[in-house]
Amino acid sequence: MNIRQKVKGMLKKRWYFQGFNGTPALLYGSTRSTVNAMPKTLGYGYGGIIFFFEGDKCYYLYAWEDLYSILKKLIAHFRKDRNYIKFLLKKDKEFCDKALAYYRKVDRMDLSKKSDRELSEIFKEVDNRYEYVLAVSHIVEGFTLTTENKIRELVEKHAGEKGNESLKILAAPLWHSFMSIEQNDLCRIVREIKKKGLKIISKSSLGKYPEIYEKIRKHQNKYYWKNNGYASSKVLAVDDFIKEIDEIMKKDIDIGKKIKEFGEIKNNKKRKEKLLKEYNDKELTELITINDVIFRLHDHRKECMTISLTYVDMLLAEMGKRKRIPIELMRYIKTEEFPNVASIRNELEERRKRCVFITLKQGSYVLKGKEAEDYIKILKEQIRTQGADIIKGSCASRGKAKGIVKVCRGEEEIAKMEKGRILVACMTQPEFLPAMKKAIAIVTDEGGLTCHAAIISRELGIPCVIGTKTATQVLKDGDLVEVDADKGIVRKIREV
Repeated sequence: MNIRQKVKGMLKKRWYFQGFNGTPALLYGSTRSTVNAMPKTLGYGYGGIIFFFEGDKCYYLYAWEDLYSILKKLIAHFRKDRNYIKFLLKKDKEFCDKALAYYRKVDRMDLSKKSDRELSEIFKEVDNRYEYVLAVSHIVEGFTLTTENKIRELVEKHAGEKGNESLKILAAPLWHSFMSIEQNDLCRIVREIKKKGLKIISKSSLGKYPEIYEKIRKHQNKYYWKNNGYASSKVLAVDDFIKEIDEIMKKDIDIGKKIKEFGEIKNNKKRKEKLLKEYNDKELTELITINDVIFRLHDHRKECMTISLTYVDMLLAEMGKRKRIPIELMRYIKTEEFPNVASIRNELEERRKRCVFITLKQGSYVLKGKEAEDYIKILKEQIRTQGADIIKGSCASRGKAKGIVKVCRGEEEIAKMEKGRILVACMTQPEFLPAMKKAIAIVTDEGGLTCHAAIISRELGIPCVIGTKTATQVLKDGDLVEVDADKGIVRKIREV
C-alpha cells in the first residue's frame, strides 16, 4: 500500500480531536515524535497522526486504536516492573536536557551571519531536538484520554456523593507545575518590593532599587518564553514582567498566604496515601500512581515544548527575512522544505487558508485546496454537536459561576477577554494565562485531570469544566451561562 492509499485509509479510523491555535512548523517536530522518536525510545507509539488547519486554527487528531494500544503497553510494563515509571522520568529528563543544552548553543550564535546552508542545518537540529522532547511524554494522551472515566467511576464507587472531593485529593499533583513555580518566584519579588514600601512600580521607580530590578531581569531571562503558543512565539521583555508585578500589587493579594500555600503541596502525598489506603482498591491505586507520573511528564513536556517554540520560530523568522517571506507563511512549512522555501511560497499561501498534514512512519503528506477541504469535511463528521442548553463535561476545579461567555481561539480573542467573563476555549495553553486570570470560570472542549486548564484553574481557585467536546461550537460570545463544575455541567441561560 502506497502512502496516498494509507492517507485515504486513515479516514476510516475513529479519532480523538484536540482543537487549539497552532501552525504546522511549530507542531511538526512534536508530531514526528509519535511515529519516530517514541517507538525508537519506548518500543511503541502511534501508527499515524492527522493535524489540519483553517487559518491558524488547528485540530490535532489521535486514533483511538493507538491510544488504547499505548495504554495497554504502559500498564503491562508497569505491572512487570514498578520501576518502569522511574525509567520514563529519567529518559524524559535526558532528552529534554539535551534539547535545552543545544538551544543554549543557539543563543550564543549570530544567526544573521550564518549561510543558508548553515541555517538549514541548525533548523534541522533544533527540530530534531524538539521531536525528542516528546519521545517519552507522548504517552500522556494514551493514558489520560483512556483512563479518566475509569478513575472517576472507581472513586465514585468508594466515595459516593463525596466523589468530586475525593477526586480532587487523588488528582492533586505531588510536584509543582512550572507555571506555579514561576508565579511563586514572582510573588517573592512582590513581597520584597512591598517591604520597601512601594505600592505601584514602574521601570523608573525601580531606579532606586537596582537589586530588585536585577531580580526581575533574571526572572525575565528564565521565563521570557512562558507565553509562547503553537501558533507563534512571543519573547517577553523585562517591562512585561514589571507590568505583571504591578498588576499583582494592585490586586492587594495576601502574598505571604500565597507563598505559604505553595509550600503546602507536600501535604498532597499524605492525603492521597491515606485515601487510597482507606479505599483499598488495587486498580485505583495503580492508576493514581501512574497518573502522578503522567502529570510530571505532561508538565515537563509543556515547559520544554514552550521553550522549543522560541527557537523554531526564531529560525523561521531569519530564513523568512532572507527570502522575503512573512513569518506567518514560514510557519506552514515542513522541516525538509526549509532550505528551498522560496520555491513554495505560493503553496504556503494556499496552505494557510486550509491544509491537512498527515504524519506516518513512511513519511509525511500534505493536502491543500479542494482535496484538503473534502478530507476535513469527512473528518468533521465524527464531531457531534450537542446543540442543547446543557453541556456536559468533567469537573477539573470545583465551584459554581454565572456570567457572560467569551470564546477564545486566537491571540486577538485572548486579548479581548474582560474581567468577570467565563472563558470558553478548545483547550488552554500558557499564552491563555492573562485571560484565565480574568475569568470567573473556565470551560474547555478538551482536557483531562493533568491538563493545563485543570492545573491553572485549581491554582486560581475558580470553577472549571473540561472535556465538554462541543463548548466552543455550542456557545457564542455574549451568551449567559451557569457553570456548575461540581456536577461537570454548563447550562445556557440566554443566547446573545
